Amino acid sequence: MAGYILNSRSDNTVVKYYRAFKKWEDFIKQDGGCSLPAQPIQVALYLTHILDVGGSYSVVSSAVYGIKWAHSINAFDDPTENGFVRNMLEAAKRQVRAPRIKKDCVSADMLIKLCDSHKDSRDITVVRDLAMIVLCFAGFLRYNELSELRCEDVSFHGSCLKLMIRKSKTDQYRLGNEVVIARGKTSACPYLMLEKFMDLSGATVSSNDYLFKPLVRGKAGCKQIGKQKPLSYTRARECVVKRLQEVGSGLNLGLHSLRAGGATEAANSNVNERCWKRHGRWRSDVAKDGYVADSLQHRLQVTQQLGL
Repeated sequence: MAGYILNSRSDNTVVKYYRAFKKWEDFIKQDGGCSLPAQPIQVALYLTHILDVGGSYSVVSSAVYGIKWAHSINAFDDPTENGFVRNMLEAAKRQVRAPRIKKDCVSADMLIKLCDSHKDSRDITVVRDLAMIVLCFAGFLRYNELSELRCEDVSFHGSCLKLMIRKSKTDQYRLGNEVVIARGKTSACPYLMLEKFMDLSGATVSSNDYLFKPLVRGKAGCKQIGKQKPLSYTRARECVVKRLQEVGSGLNLGLHSLRAGGATEAANSNVNERCWKRHGRWRSDVAKDGYVADSLQHRLQVTQQLGL
């Protein structure tokens, strides 16, 4: 029963809540208090402590939901429903904090220019980086979706490429999601780039291996490791950002620049909103709108239609 109860939340959520609860437990034990079940006034004082040491709203909310989760799975009364705690959470939202600086978006023209400069390359390192870049851009992929891709999740259908996303942030019940990417006509075509990478790496669509794995260099050249291990986030970010800086020097770039760039390109090209929302696997309009940097032309349309 305990195992089933823990599975009521996704693995990543459980890890986050558990860590937040352990911090609360360490704090209250120093004062001889009890972490489970907790006293509401002590939880409120703990949140006060977090704000006093400069904690952000994100840290406070993690603490609240971690404590709430621990009490829920143990069938204890929830101390976070107390008025003191709820008001402390609201107070955390009003604290002055540094503004969020979003990553800059990349454009299709930037990617075409980048791929043109490496169109004759047979270096597996370069081709792997380019394949990750164009897949994330065209498929609106989050990094965890890209890293979890296996060779058997890829299928080529002449006019399009299909990716099976087994695990996604918005797919909590693991129903899976299929992403279709049309075959392009430029050097940045995801279909041709991925086909080239799989040819160089020796990967086949019938294999259960991770699609993108760490590389190792030897006397015979560079190849992917044989071990079942996906490319780490840190290494992927390092490789992708370094490659993107060839055509986007001075920009604030990251892996999310690709997902945001693809969404922005689709939105500013008047692609059906419902279709590109589904393509990006967003649940809400608020979430998807946060990824789009509207073009000046689209922003000016607001006042152009006023008839002034």
